[in-house]
Amino acid sequence: MDNQKNTKSSRGAIAAGLFIALYLVTYVIIGAICMPVAVLFLLMPELVAFFAAPIYHTMLTKAPGWISIFLAAVIPSLFLIATGHIPIAPLVAVPAGLIAVLLAKKGQYKSFKWNAISHTIFSLNLFGGFLPIWVMRDYFFQRTLEGGMSKAFCDTVRSFTPWWVLPVMMIATMLCSLLGSLFTKKVLHKRLEKAGIV
Repeated sequence: MDNQKNTKSSRGAIAAGLFIALYLVTYVIIGAICMPVAVLFLLMPELVAFFAAPIYHTMLTKAPGWISIFLAAVIPSLFLIATGHIPIAPLVAVPAGLIAVLLAKKGQYKSFKWNAISHTIFSLNLFGGFLPIWVMRDYFFQRTLEGGMSKAFCDTVRSFTPWWVLPVMMIATMLCSLLGSLFTKKVLHKRLEKAGIV
């Protein structure tokens, strides 16, 4: 009995690691595509929210639990710090991860509705990397220039980001998350049902 339990735990840990890695790969690929273009840069959280939704829902079928959600939310913020970004990203990623865990747990990780709602909050985890555009504006653009981005890129981002763009981006990200979840349900409904996700 203990051996079976240990085997199941090991499989769950491996599955969690795999899907967290897939999420990070999705994040890095979309980031690499978006970063050089100012408009795409501002669409990055929305795109990640949509395309990562199938990974998130599948992760919860294979490795339901708080650890996989929390780590997937927080690790990108640590990646940002490691690559020289302004180190406030965890201030957003940690609470986003914790709230996402609580919401998914409300449905015992088996409710598609609560998992989808959880993902809308989880998807805000990337905003720690964008928040400095508004709250540390001059410092952000100085660091961005020093990091190798062009003045044209910085000027375009600056012109496209009056204060009201932040809540618009957050709402758009949550809507893209929901669209991604609906797409996931349509495409992977048999797999979700087999896993007991209703």
